[in-house]
Amino acid sequence: MLSDLNIYNFALVEEVQVEFTSGLNIITGETGAGKSIVINALDMLLGSRANTDYIRGGEDTSVIEANFIIKENQRAQKKLAELGIDFDSEQGLIISRELNRNGNNKSRINGRIVTLEMVREVSQYLVDIHGQHEHQSLFKPSQQLALLDEFGGAEAKELLTEVEDLYRQIKKKKEKLSKLDQDERERARKIDLLRFQLKEIEEAKLTAGEDEKLLAEKKKLSNVENLAKSIDQIYHQLYAGDYEQMSVVDRLEEFKKDLDGLLAIDQQLEPIVEMLSSSIYKLEEVAYDLSDYQENLEFDPQRLNEVEERLREINQLKRKYGNDVAEILSYQEQIEEELSSLENSEIKLQKLKNEVQQLAEQYLSAAEQLSALRKKVARDFESKIISELKDLSMKKNKFKVSFKRTYTETKGELDLEDISPQGLDRVEFLISTNPGEELKSLAKIASGGEISRTMLALKKIIAEVDQVQALVFDEVDAGIGGQVAKLVADKLVAIAQDKQVLCITHLPQIASVGDSHYHISKLTDNDSVKTHLKRLSCQERVYELSRMLGGSQHNQTTVKHAQEMIKAAQSKKESI
Repeated sequence: MLSDLNIYNFALVEEVQVEFTSGLNIITGETGAGKSIVINALDMLLGSRANTDYIRGGEDTSVIEANFIIKENQRAQKKLAELGIDFDSEQGLIISRELNRNGNNKSRINGRIVTLEMVREVSQYLVDIHGQHEHQSLFKPSQQLALLDEFGGAEAKELLTEVEDLYRQIKKKKEKLSKLDQDERERARKIDLLRFQLKEIEEAKLTAGEDEKLLAEKKKLSNVENLAKSIDQIYHQLYAGDYEQMSVVDRLEEFKKDLDGLLAIDQQLEPIVEMLSSSIYKLEEVAYDLSDYQENLEFDPQRLNEVEERLREINQLKRKYGNDVAEILSYQEQIEEELSSLENSEIKLQKLKNEVQQLAEQYLSAAEQLSALRKKVARDFESKIISELKDLSMKKNKFKVSFKRTYTETKGELDLEDISPQGLDRVEFLISTNPGEELKSLAKIASGGEISRTMLALKKIIAEVDQVQALVFDEVDAGIGGQVAKLVADKLVAIAQDKQVLCITHLPQIASVGDSHYHISKLTDNDSVKTHLKRLSCQERVYELSRMLGGSQHNQTTVKHAQEMIKAAQSKKESI
């Protein structure tokens, strides 16, 4: 329920802070005092389009905030959880909206900045605002269907859950089906291209690292002459000297002989001699290896041509499929997988079609059961609404729940556009308020009084199933008076047994039955005008009813009448 409403710099309101109670909250005031400002502010808070004209003159910002008790409101709690908004059901829910002349408007839920759409998603489970000619939630066919399902109880809820689950499965499968069910020529073109690419790569018979090895071989083959010349020079200088110049090994042999002669003098030279001998042996091995390497060097122009041709082939593949052989081989694996997927898509396609068909049959079966139950529930619903309207002096009315099918078997394959998570039915409440008049959509009732009474009848019936906890009626008494006003008052009292009701009224018959009474007035202070809202004490309430009855606040006759009305209303409520 709505526990607190604070309004700052909104229209004629400079500052209003009001606490509402459970039960029936009545708001009255003189004509032109601004009774509808409270409703407009609440409507703005809960998601109406921003209008900077509402910002109080001379101010740049208007702020509206409200606190809601959601301890027993499971739907609101579920929606908050879905939106990822933190909340404590024990502490309540705070929604605020800030309007700025610069257009930088902000909405918050529990201090977190949220979008206006998020506010609307949450507020639909908090407050239902009913103006005289507005398209309210009960006028929307989708909401009417939801209410009918709630009226159907646990059986309807179970079937609806099954239908919703099957719908989601069908939707998911059809999305996959759409991806596979591509144009056949495009699929064939793709297969041909991939097969060509795969064949080209496979015929090349690439091996990992082959390009690097070939480049190294090409470098060697292209430099055989330089290699042979350089190796020959090194070999002769190292080992095969001539008469003009001793080789390095020969000179080291001479040094060793000299050192051998010195060993007789000093044995400490022995390790040095051994190291020198070892070096001579190693250098001889180097010389032998160089000789072998030189003997195996052979300029092979044919092999060089083969290597260069292979490298050209690989480079052509690189330009198409990757920067190196490793990337080309990786791409080969990729297209093999894609080819397999495309070539098997027909099998997958048919499998998915079969699965969708099975789900569609299950969905239609469950949806038909739900539709049959709805039609059965609708008959009971219709009779109760007609009975309630008779209590409100609409004795000649007719009320009917109209059903339309969104899908028929003649359409063939089940299309997502023809079905919904709610099943195959489109429901609309139809009413005729005068004898001989045809049934019309609930939203097309012309008379304000008829709208008010029909709304009250609907609210009375659905009070136990509709989880919106606060109902706001703006001018619910439009177009009525006398005995009808008394009947309307009784209905409001009945609704307020289960719901919190905020009602703006100009009729004393309705004002007298309230559990809490608030008075709104316009005060002039120098050159400014302010709207003031206060909760009335028992005596102040008597005076306000006296005024509404047509007398002054202290007219003895109207004061006594007001007291009698309040007393009678209290006695009747105690007997309920």
